[in-house]
Amino acid sequence: MDYLAVRIAILLWLVRPQDWLSGFGGFQFMQYAMLLAIVGVYKRPQGFHFKLLLQSPADWLVISYLAWIVYTTGDLFGTSRALIPFAAFYFCTALALSSIKKLSGFISCWVAGLGIAAIFALSTHYGFELAPGSADLTSSLGGRLALNTWIFNNPNGLGHGLVALIPLAYVWLIWRRSLGVQVLGLLVIMLAAQTVYLTESKGAYLCGAAALTVTWLFRKPKILQASILLVVLTAGITAIKLLPRMENLSTQEEGIAGRLVIWQMAYNAMHNTVKGEGWKQFEAWVDTEEYGLFKKATHGSYANVGADLGYAGLFLFVGIMYAGARTLYQSTPDPDEDIETVRCQRALLSLLSSFAASAWILDRAYHTDYFILAGAIAAFHRLMTLRSSEEADEVQTMPEEAPNTLLTTAGAVPWMPSMLPQATLAGHSPLIAFERQPNLYPEHSAIVENVSEQSRINGFSPLLAWRRLTLMDFVFMTGALYAVLFVWDRMMTNFITL
Repeated sequence: MDYLAVRIAILLWLVRPQDWLSGFGGFQFMQYAMLLAIVGVYKRPQGFHFKLLLQSPADWLVISYLAWIVYTTGDLFGTSRALIPFAAFYFCTALALSSIKKLSGFISCWVAGLGIAAIFALSTHYGFELAPGSADLTSSLGGRLALNTWIFNNPNGLGHGLVALIPLAYVWLIWRRSLGVQVLGLLVIMLAAQTVYLTESKGAYLCGAAALTVTWLFRKPKILQASILLVVLTAGITAIKLLPRMENLSTQEEGIAGRLVIWQMAYNAMHNTVKGEGWKQFEAWVDTEEYGLFKKATHGSYANVGADLGYAGLFLFVGIMYAGARTLYQSTPDPDEDIETVRCQRALLSLLSSFAASAWILDRAYHTDYFILAGAIAAFHRLMTLRSSEEADEVQTMPEEAPNTLLTTAGAVPWMPSMLPQATLAGHSPLIAFERQPNLYPEHSAIVENVSEQSRINGFSPLLAWRRLTLMDFVFMTGALYAVLFVWDRMMTNFITL
């Protein structure tokens, strides 16, 4: 039931039937999906324990991030209540996707949701409006395509949302697929590309190029990576300049100039308050000759989080993405032996890259999909730490005496990835995320150490050895924070044109 709920949730988030189905306006579909997920996690056959919520480094970072939001905002009850959906979707996703098969099905729903959104958006362009109100909305925006749903109701939102489908569809439907599936993948990419093109969103073009580049570079030989970068920085930039509205990418363009002014306001708010103004408290007011004084969006998740939650909040926001990136880059499944695991790894990387790039331009920091994506990567972390690419939940019901048997035989059996005592690790022993966490299950930890030692003796490496946040992780997260602050400052003071 929990697995069904998280798949429904991502479809509801992307397709949003409550926004276009007559009679369902304002209906809380996502809330019911969240409740179904919570009940499903609690009642799942392998049982539930609160220690299961602390199995990956990202778990600790998400908890810290939500706690910091409550602390800096001040309204303990009201803010905590508002954050429950974020926590629920993160942890339910992390626990429900307990096998590669389930993770694969979840990502397929993500692809389907974006594909449906593209079809709905293009229906307006071709004259058979599937989402009522989209044609009028597009017309009011000067002909730039928009979809009449909450997250895609402007060209930039639609463009950034659908451009993520291009690298995702390449990985999911084209890379190492059969010819028939590849044809479907090409059609999906064409749908997404046309949708993004019609939005005329300059930021979407750039973010799509960045995400696609990251996806292409992943696990490629160094020479090939250098060649791809050379092509992107030469022919790629030239091609991007040919896209609509890309001829004027400078501070002379009104939209860019307005964003930089708001970024300066956000930077000053973060610098002056240190801990921020509070969750969703920062407001940017701009005075213009045509419209007078009016409030504008921050136009950037990093700026939004920095102004609202200060340096610490931005550190944690970036840190969660760092944890996801490290999980995906450090995991080492074999593409020749376990192609589905590698495909999930690359698909999650493409989604993370798209979000991280779009976060420079769109206010997506408090969107549910940020926490759902983080939860999906946390689920992948759990599976890779278990060194399992098969149905982990099928073996979680092993008899209680199985761990002792595994402990006594682990040293005598040559290590193979598929021979991991999954029941011990997945069902009973949470992989504690901090080095100094008390050893809650010493006998199970002994199994982990025994198997790890045997794997080293036999020349095998774990699929993911990273189980705890270390001092070096905090150093890297601090470096990522300073990189964001550096780019933020440079963009405000010395905007780079193509």
